[in-house]
Amino acid sequence: MKKAIFLRYIFAISILLALSSIQSLYAQLSPGDLQKSHAQLEGLENCTKCHGVGQQISSSKCLACHTILQDQIQNKKGLHANPGYEQCEKCHIEHQGRDFDLIYWENGRENFNHKKTGYTLEGKHAQLECRNCHKPTNIQNQALLRQKGKNLQTTFLGLSTDCLSCHRDEHRGQVGNNCTNCHVMAAWKPAEKFDHNKADFRLTGKHIQVACEKCHTPIKDNRYPDDNSYLKFTGMRFSQCISCHTDPHKNRFGQTCTKCHNTAGWERINQVNFDHDQTNFPLRGKHAFLECEKCHLPGRPLKGLAYARCMDCHSDFHQRQFSDRASGGDCDACHTVDGFVPSTFTIAQHQKTDFRLAGAHLAIPCIACHKPMQTASGSKTIQFQFEATNCQSCHRDPHEGDADKYVKINGCTYCHNTDSWKAITFDHSQTDFGLIGRHAKIDCQACHKPVDREGQQIQLRFGGLTTSCQNCHKDIHQGQFAKTIIQSGSTQKSTDCGGCHTPNNWKPTKFDHNTDSRFSLKGAHQFVPCSKCHQPIQNNGIEFVKYKPINPACSNCHGNAQPPEEN
Repeated sequence: MKKAIFLRYIFAISILLALSSIQSLYAQLSPGDLQKSHAQLEGLENCTKCHGVGQQISSSKCLACHTILQDQIQNKKGLHANPGYEQCEKCHIEHQGRDFDLIYWENGRENFNHKKTGYTLEGKHAQLECRNCHKPTNIQNQALLRQKGKNLQTTFLGLSTDCLSCHRDEHRGQVGNNCTNCHVMAAWKPAEKFDHNKADFRLTGKHIQVACEKCHTPIKDNRYPDDNSYLKFTGMRFSQCISCHTDPHKNRFGQTCTKCHNTAGWERINQVNFDHDQTNFPLRGKHAFLECEKCHLPGRPLKGLAYARCMDCHSDFHQRQFSDRASGGDCDACHTVDGFVPSTFTIAQHQKTDFRLAGAHLAIPCIACHKPMQTASGSKTIQFQFEATNCQSCHRDPHEGDADKYVKINGCTYCHNTDSWKAITFDHSQTDFGLIGRHAKIDCQACHKPVDREGQQIQLRFGGLTTSCQNCHKDIHQGQFAKTIIQSGSTQKSTDCGGCHTPNNWKPTKFDHNTDSRFSLKGAHQFVPCSKCHQPIQNNGIEFVKYKPINPACSNCHGNAQPPEEN
């Protein structure tokens, strides 16, 4: 009996020692505790659930658990489907402790480019804190995320891009679910994109000034504590004026009010139900809403008014910039009686002017070039005549004169085109430095870098660059081949890299040991590797290969004698 108890005691001690050894080994191998969301993966037996061969994190193993992200990547949706997000550990760093935040924001969370998620933050959305949107109440499929072990308080998954997934429907389903048909991201009110003229009832005259609530009356439904009513937008009666207005005539003249009245004002009555279309000047557009007295002035006869030319009534807003047309009253080449704006002047018409629109110019609003101006007499107008139509008349020279040599030949289009400012075609062989070999593959900005000149930033510097190798490349030979030159009255050292190297590669293909050095390689010497004689040395902490001076005496390499080095 005592022997059995003793054996059990020895077995228990062995188990404790084994467990202690495993825990000690794990503590030596693990860089730190896992975050609490991964705490169940602690232990040596679980390492391969995340790490692959060589202890590297395996993204495929991460996605085996994070299946929601895997689905998004496969469907090319969401942030993780973007190039550059293939390696999970770039943004999610583990073994930093239980309470460590697993998300690394490269430029800070407040500077995150939300466009990469597939949903660009605009207007008011761009001003919100992340958690104003990313909160449990806005998550569409909460049950799925809980099933996947997601914390609804901290996750950024599960949101929809539909407006109503975050916002309540103020219109209670009357006008569909696409809020952006009428509203913009900058503000809910006013509904900038809504055009009442596209509705079944167009607003004209006094109707334009009527508050929406006058026709669209509130309906109480007590759906929300802070919003117990909504405006009625559908099912409105509008086919007859008496749907909204009381008939003061008690139906004595019928219900077709427009026989005498119009929306410009109730008091503006058609005189004797006059039909102006019977004259030589039918009233169309804005003309139809004018008071008779605007054209038919008191004391003047109704007949004999001049009307053939627009300027018979209207002043020339353009101050005779189109005198060839205005003299004939040809305003309708650009305008209609429906209003001065928008102009009906087309792109096709613009192409017949002195400045044809091409490329990016086609996307520019008219007002960007044709800006308000004041004439010498103090009158305000819009500029349509220009002294010049070259690029410099509208665009600032970002090169600050560095490219004038080429601009004088064919303007900015010598290098650029109107399709894209960044699409450049330039033959570098016309400069003092032709691009050959590897230089032809280098990005322009590697040599032509932005500089500041008198407080103005030059986007790309083209003038004043030297063509010496040292201007861009470090002298890896630490001045061993430098020669003294006199430049601008001062003495300085410079290395002619071209004596040995070419732009095709860094190998010294032009160097001939028999002609370019004091030691000709003959006999067995020509088969000796360079590194046998030219070995690495250090100077001021910098390691480089020593090429000169090297003593050419045989005894310097063969035998024990070490004569002094010669220059």
